[in-house]
Amino acid sequence: MLPDAAPRRPASRPTSGRTLVLFGALLAVALMLALPIRTWVGQRAELEAMHADIVAAQQRVATLQEEQRLWNDPAFVEGQARLRLNMVKPGEAGLITLDHSDRIGDEAPEPPPTTWYEKVWRSTDTAAGRRPAPATGD
Repeated sequence: MLPDAAPRRPASRPTSGRTLVLFGALLAVALMLALPIRTWVGQRAELEAMHADIVAAQQRVATLQEEQRLWNDPAFVEGQARLRLNMVKPGEAGLITLDHSDRIGDEAPEPPPTTWYEKVWRSTDTAAGRRPAPATGD
């Protein structure tokens, strides 16, 4: 042996064929499982959505059954006829009230003019037919 020789380090080995085959097999298994797992997750989401639809439909059926029960009651039908159709029994006098509270804001009157030139302008508009004549309190 040579005294000046340094201890030999093992050279880094390139990846062996067995390691490549192992990684390739694992990749193939992962790819084969990816599609079925994705399909399974999608089907689970659809199943949960269908269950939610079923619950909503059952609630709607319960609501409709309650409404049907109400309409089978003659007193309820009579009350609805009086309310919706303004029907009265023979010998009764019907009274209809008109509620114009929702129209108050729609047709707010124009405020009266306060200055002399506003009065002149309004009178010219009225004379030209662009504005209706103001109603008098006579």
